[in-house]
Amino acid sequence: MMKKRDLVVIGGGAGGLVVASVAAQLGLDVVLINKEEAMGGDCLHYGCVPSKALLKSASVAHLISNAERWGLVSVKPQVDMQEVNLAIKKAIDTIQVHDSRERFEALGCEVITGEASFTSTSQIEVNDEKIDAKRFVIATGSSVFIPPIKGMDKVSYLTNEDMFSLPVLPKSLIVLGGGPVGVEMAQAYSRLGSEVTIVELASRLISRMDKSASTILADVLSSENISVLLNTEVVEVSEQDDIKRISLSDGSMLQADALLLAIGRRPVVDSLNLVKAGVSYSAKGIEVNRKMQSTNKRIFACGDVTGEMPLTHVAELQAGIVIANMIFKLPKKISYDVVPSVVYTEPEVAQVGITVEQCEKLNKGEIYQFEISQLDRAVTDNNKTGVAKILTDNGRIVGAHIIAPHAGELIHELALAIQEKMKVSKITSLVHAYPSYSQLNKRLAGQYYAERFFSPLTRKIVKFLNRF
Repeated sequence: MMKKRDLVVIGGGAGGLVVASVAAQLGLDVVLINKEEAMGGDCLHYGCVPSKALLKSASVAHLISNAERWGLVSVKPQVDMQEVNLAIKKAIDTIQVHDSRERFEALGCEVITGEASFTSTSQIEVNDEKIDAKRFVIATGSSVFIPPIKGMDKVSYLTNEDMFSLPVLPKSLIVLGGGPVGVEMAQAYSRLGSEVTIVELASRLISRMDKSASTILADVLSSENISVLLNTEVVEVSEQDDIKRISLSDGSMLQADALLLAIGRRPVVDSLNLVKAGVSYSAKGIEVNRKMQSTNKRIFACGDVTGEMPLTHVAELQAGIVIANMIFKLPKKISYDVVPSVVYTEPEVAQVGITVEQCEKLNKGEIYQFEISQLDRAVTDNNKTGVAKILTDNGRIVGAHIIAPHAGELIHELALAIQEKMKVSKITSLVHAYPSYSQLNKRLAGQYYAERFFSPLTRKIVKFLNRF
């Protein structure tokens, strides 16, 4: 008889690897199935890691070409995409060691390369081999969304899977989509030397982030000679002599050497045969409850395939919920209330907690902000663009929004404050080193007390005390 395994994990991205690693180290009989030989998922090979490496190369190029801002001689950087690609590959290869087949086999996992498909509610098939298991975790991730634009199937375009291995830098680039991926890659390629245009259907860039941050970022990108087209719909694309032509709804046309699709993602579920598994799903992803269980209670899902906040740290959060419920039988439920989001442009954009719009609906909700230009460290670095906001309710921080240098690092102190329901005074009473960017949080929290501390009532009290 076929041996029934304790757990089959389908997908070797962030979420799947966390579950497989913990389960194997706890002694469970684990099978890990990944479609490709190299594990680590999109984040490692086609997303977070290569994009940040590319952004770093672009940042260095930008510093060189704008060195006069710091009293040095500006020089036009000589960009060799082969060398940039090599720097990206080195970053991937270094991190890949932690996600390698050898490491997971050493932990006790059986690792299979292939495409898995359910044959029943308790069995999958991979490489003509059927595997029965007590539990399954689907962590197959997502893939780029190809928009149904006329002519799209007849033109060559770039996606996150090939944009980090270009043989040469395109002279011109059109980016479809003004979300996090779109703005990051637009700034990166522009700084390396491409002429870049962003085309966004919505009324603003990074529409899920704070409105003022969106406006500031658009101004920064425009100042770097990136053309930003908002409220603009693409109606048709075509290609002639390797030149991409983009027809817009207003009748105008754009053309460029390269076209990058950064409009969105879709869950990878087509090959799983989820109907036979008894798992409900939609175009958004696999339907899960707050315990990360699908409609088949023995099958869990985590990561992008669920359609919930497609971020690597969210996949890891969900994996923790899966482990708690599936392995330790703890009735733990997911919460997305305190999940930081970051856009890694320069300046970075970060947020956590409730939005400004949600705060304004609170009867006691208050908003305080601090200009980055007033932060001493930003002044010394000559990086003064941006603003930070905290949102409070009854003296407790409930939201934070930052566009500033290192915003992706600064946001975590405020995220902890929200998670632990801290009073604003906890931030102001903590000593922050001077001059550091982290002082931004202290100065920002100080805005909460500014009006209260220097109020007419306080002045009267001080005047009275000063008489004695």
